Order: sequence, then C-alpha cells, then structure tokens
Amino acid sequence: MVTIGQAPRVDVVPEMADLIGPRAEIVERGALDGLPRPAIADLEPQPGDDVLVTRLADGSSVFLGKQRITPLVQARIDALERDGAAMTVVLCTGKFVGLRATRPLIEPERVLQGVLRGVTFRGRLGILTPSARHVEQARERWTSYGFDPVVVPLSAYHGEARESEVAAIAETFRDGNVGFVVGDCMGFRRSMRDGLASALQVPVVVANLLVARVIAELVGD
Repeated sequence: MVTIGQAPRVDVVPEMADLIGPRAEIVERGALDGLPRPAIADLEPQPGDDVLVTRLADGSSVFLGKQRITPLVQARIDALERDGAAMTVVLCTGKFVGLRATRPLIEPERVLQGVLRGVTFRGRLGILTPSARHVEQARERWTSYGFDPVVVPLSAYHGEARESEVAAIAETFRDGNVGFVVGDCMGFRRSMRDGLASALQVPVVVANLLVARVIAELVGD
C-alpha cells in the first residue's frame, strides 16, 4: 500500500486489513517517508495543479500538488515491486495519470468511478471532499464523468466528525436531492459513513473500505 503521505496509515489501514483478511501480508510505504518538513513544503500545490491532502506520521495533514507527488508515488510502486509485492494499492482517490506497474495496481479513483457506473440510484450524487480547496476540482471531475454532484467539504484528518457536522452535511445533501454519497478521500472512516447513512437513509460508501473489499476478492479471501 502506497500512501501519498507517510506510512504507516494507522488511521485507515487497520480497518482495511480487517476486511482483507489474513491471506494478504500488507506492506506500507509513503511517498513522503523520510522527507523533512522543508522538502515536504516544496511539494505544495502550484497554480493549475490538482490539490491533494494526506496524513503525515505525526498525525498532521499537508496539502500536496498532484504533479509534484506523482513521481514519488511511482518510485514507491517500483520499489515495492522490486521487493516482491504481488499487488499494489495507491491510498489516494486522486485521479493519477500514467502510473505504471508490472503487477496488479489498484487506483481507488477508478474503483469509485467503476462502482458508480454500475449502480442506478434516484437523485443526485453526493460527494464528500476533504477540504474547501478540493470542492471545485471535485465538482469538475465528477461532472466530467456524467454525474450531477453536490460537493461538500469535510476534513478527513482532524479527528472524528462531530454529530453537528454530520447533521449539517446531511441537511445539505437532503436539500440537494442526493440519492447516493461517496466519501472521496481515503481518510474518511467507517464511523462517518455510518452516521451519514443513518441521517440520510441513502447509500454511503467510503473509498478505503470499498477498495479493501475489492482487494479481498482479488486475494481470494
């Protein structure tokens, strides 16, 4: 598993591992592993670049530019394959272009898109994005896929969402006639999914658990 931040991703990988089961040995690497803060700061988004956000080993979060982080992600994929990884998972829902692998490579953005194309639902698509900086690019991306999204920001890296936050988001989605919700960030957790699904009474999926279920099928658990 390759995070665009720093490994280990103690916030999401344990829940994923529970779903994947014991047949797979999970090895984690981070694109930012070993980098000092000044070097990480140099990877901040520049004008025209997609904004990504991720978690560092100390629990803090940072914004990154996709063009700047992509070569580091590719380097981690290459290294894991050299070390014998049979499958690699990118722990980010951003849309990457040109990532290469000689063995199966799972990109969550493609998994999310594929599942949504296979599901019919009434109403609009609700998208939870991890910051206000992501809203416009998320709206443009999901619109380009043929959906009519209602995009709402919610931090995935500042602790559990408060009940009042979940209630406010549910109200926004309800007002927007949302019939299906996607947590479009690997940092969104099961607890957020369950709270929002209970409030809205519509399907809610989070990327990390959906990807974990795909991995479980691929490894035969």
